[in-house]
Amino acid sequence: MCKTILLFILTALTISAYAIEPVKTYSSKPSDYGMNYEEVKIPVSDGAILNAWMFKATKTSYKIMVLSDDGKGNMADLMEQVSLFLSLGYHVITYDYRGFGASSDFELKNEFYMYAQFEKDLNAVVDYLKKNHTNIPKIHLYGIGMGAGLSIAVATNRELGYVIADSPYQTLDQIQAKIKEVKGVDVKIPLGYDKTLIEPKYALPKKGNFLGGLMLIVGDKDLLYTVKDIKEIQKLGPKNSQLYVVKNSVGDNNYTANKDEYLKVLEEFLKNVK
Repeated sequence: MCKTILLFILTALTISAYAIEPVKTYSSKPSDYGMNYEEVKIPVSDGAILNAWMFKATKTSYKIMVLSDDGKGNMADLMEQVSLFLSLGYHVITYDYRGFGASSDFELKNEFYMYAQFEKDLNAVVDYLKKNHTNIPKIHLYGIGMGAGLSIAVATNRELGYVIADSPYQTLDQIQAKIKEVKGVDVKIPLGYDKTLIEPKYALPKKGNFLGGLMLIVGDKDLLYTVKDIKEIQKLGPKNSQLYVVKNSVGDNNYTANKDEYLKVLEEFLKNVK
């Protein structure tokens, strides 16, 4: 009996390492770091309400970066990235998907890689900015993991500015198969969704040339989001798509592996895009 329980726990922990892992409480808030921000509530077309934190640039700016997390924890994990983009002169907004943080409750099963509803959530943030912050016309997206793939698809369909995608998926079928192949873990993916709205592989060929730019980031030792796979996405993107391969990174530490270089690469990219 004890062995059975232990096996169940180990299996659950293994799956959670590669699937969503929502956390409702915030381990810290921006004010804990002395950061000025506004907490806002964003309505979604289907009735969900998202919790978001908005940070104003220290100087006059007409551009904002929308940050989408990887489906583990909540937006409190993105404070270093917020600081990074503030230092580059951007307004920044972070948000929690439904079922995460202080956003609307939503039944989430931890064996899923993601839910199709998260696409509605990111689109709702874009809608909120377009409606309530017309003085910030330039909307750009940054995402990690699941949030990176979503950012590419949403920005492409909305014909937004540019995207910085750290470890994005090509398709949900592909990342599901890759997790099974590399880690021996079965994760679930949503069904019945429009691939062009969620998956870069299908969104980019239709409208990829409308993007102002695409920066793809991948760890050189990442076995799930491999350099080869990310190069395939690069081929589908606009002509000015760039690839940053982070040395000595297994993927979940692309930013922390070399913060100075990460900042330098992004700064250079942002200088040369619209």
